[in-house]
Amino acid sequence: MKRSALFFGTIIVLLGVVLLGINLGVVDHRVWRYFWPLVLVLLGVWFLLGPYLSKGTLESVERSVPMMNDTEAEIHFNYGAGRMVIGSGAKPQELLSGSFTGGITEELHRNNGKAFLKINTPSDFIFPGVWTAGQHGFNWNVNLTNEIPLQLRIHSGACEARLDLTDLKITELTIETGASSTDVKLPQNAGFTRVVVKSGAAEVKLHIPQGVAASIRESSGLSGINVNTSRFPQNGHTYQSVDYNTAANKVEISYEGGVGSVDIN
Repeated sequence: MKRSALFFGTIIVLLGVVLLGINLGVVDHRVWRYFWPLVLVLLGVWFLLGPYLSKGTLESVERSVPMMNDTEAEIHFNYGAGRMVIGSGAKPQELLSGSFTGGITEELHRNNGKAFLKINTPSDFIFPGVWTAGQHGFNWNVNLTNEIPLQLRIHSGACEARLDLTDLKITELTIETGASSTDVKLPQNAGFTRVVVKSGAAEVKLHIPQGVAASIRESSGLSGINVNTSRFPQNGHTYQSVDYNTAANKVEISYEGGVGSVDIN
């Protein structure tokens, strides 16, 4: 039985007992003022004790998605918690390959030469994270094709993410992350790349290769932002390379952050 199913099954049984007690007249209806605080306490205990109740590891699943005359692709990664590594290295005519601890679910369709692929953590883990997947957490190691332009959409929770996109043709990169550590090496020869980063209490590092120009706009709230102004001079909330308009390879970065930090160099 999945641990999340056990937890919610217990809550449903408790709710049923309370309703039955009220109907029988043995429980006062004012019990509701205590019921939901109790549920929150149980939920907190479940999170705290989860790692100690889960000592096993999950099986690693190998997956490969072939290309089918694709000229471009949009790939979504919906990830909970653990460690995710994304880079180049897919074989010829292979859109994606990799190993996925705990398994994945996926959605794939194609339209007019464009592939749309979504990779998700298993749907039966209601709280995907380190303790639901055992002490090692979900661990994804993903190889992407460098043969066609890619749009990447990454939605992650409390994780460590390492993205080496140096050799990939990334035209768009969107990262939405919570309490995490995210390290990204941006493309070297992709032409134009648009990057959007939205983060919570996160540490984000973006590495822009030498020879690639950048325009950076930030709306960081309480975040601390550190930009290499010797490469990207500052003008208000914008940082931009002096040769941005004429550069053959360039990135446009938009950053919105909460309580965290971002480092761009």
